[in-house]
Amino acid sequence: MLEIKGDYLEGGGQIIRTSLALSLITQKPFTITNIRKGRKEQGLKEQHLQTVRAAAKLCNAKVEGDKLHSTELSFTPRKITNTNLEINISTAGSTALILQSLLIVGTHHNLNIHIKGGGTWNKNASSIQYFQKVLIPILQKMNYNINIDLINHGFYPKGGAELKITTRKTSLKPLQLTERGTLNPIKCFSHASESLKKRNVAERQSETAKKTLKDYNLIICNKYFPSFSLGSGILLTAEFENTILGFDVVGEKRKTAEQVGQEAALGLLKQINSEAALDEFMSDQILPYLALAKEKSQIKIPHLTRHAETNIWLIKQFLNADFRIKDKVIYVNSKLEE
Repeated sequence: MLEIKGDYLEGGGQIIRTSLALSLITQKPFTITNIRKGRKEQGLKEQHLQTVRAAAKLCNAKVEGDKLHSTELSFTPRKITNTNLEINISTAGSTALILQSLLIVGTHHNLNIHIKGGGTWNKNASSIQYFQKVLIPILQKMNYNINIDLINHGFYPKGGAELKITTRKTSLKPLQLTERGTLNPIKCFSHASESLKKRNVAERQSETAKKTLKDYNLIICNKYFPSFSLGSGILLTAEFENTILGFDVVGEKRKTAEQVGQEAALGLLKQINSEAALDEFMSDQILPYLALAKEKSQIKIPHLTRHAETNIWLIKQFLNADFRIKDKVIYVNSKLEE
C-alpha cells in the first residue's frame, strides 16, 4: 500500500487525479493523507469526489474516505471490467479535471465516458477547449486518439455541461519536442453564453486579444452557446510546425470582457516568448504519458512549475521512470516492464 502525502509541494487535487490513474494502470493500492491541506477549502471537492467514484466504477475498487471534504482517501483497485462510465456532477466543478485522470487510464482501455453537469470553463483549470485544441493534438503525436463531443457548455455557478468522450487503447510513442518550427497564424476561440450576445462579450474578448497581439496574424472564431449560467471564456493557440501552445482565461464577475481578452493575449505571449515547445500547463499534464511510453522522451518547457515538480515526484511512486531536467528540457526515461 503506497502512502502518498497529499500536501507535498503543490499539494492540490492533481495528486489525487494522477494517483487514481496510475493506481488503475499499475494495480497498486494507495492511501492519501492531508488532501488539499493548503487550500482554502480543504479535502475533496465535488470534481475530486466524482473522479474517485468514476475510477472506482471502472474496477469495483475498495474505497474509504470518498465523501465531500474528506482529507484522507484509501483506494484499492481491482481489474478493470467496466469501460462505460456515466458521471454526474451536481456543481460547476471542472469536467476537464475529471478527464485529466480518466484520459490517462484510457491509454490502456477503450473507455466510453458520458459526463452530465459540471463546467467546461473554470477558474484554475484548463478548459475543455484547451483539451480539444492543444492537449489532444499533442497526444496524437504519441499515437493516442481521443474524441470529445461537447454537447453543452457549462459555466459557474450552475454548470450544466454535457460531454461524450471515447478513448482508444494504445502503445504510447515517446515524445520528442524541443524545437517548435515556424509559427502559423494564432487562433482565437472566444465563447460566451447566449445571454451575453447583446453585450457582444465574445467579440469584445477577441478584439482586445487581437489588439494586444497586433504583431501577429489572428484567425478569430466567436461563438455563443445556450447555458444555465452567464459565462464566457477565451482560448488562444499558437500552432507551430511541430507543436501547439495554448492559453485560456475564463470570464468572472467584476472582470470586463476586455480584461479577459487582454489577460489571455498576454498569457499566450509569455508562452511564445519562452521559446519552449510546450506551454506551462502542458508541461505537467503530459508527464504521466511520457512515463507510460516505453522509450525515451524529451520536452522543452518554459520553466519547471510546482505542478510539474509535484507530478514528477508522484509518478515515481507508481512507475519505474527516470526524470532529468537540464536547460529547461525534461528528459524522461521509462523503464516499464514488457
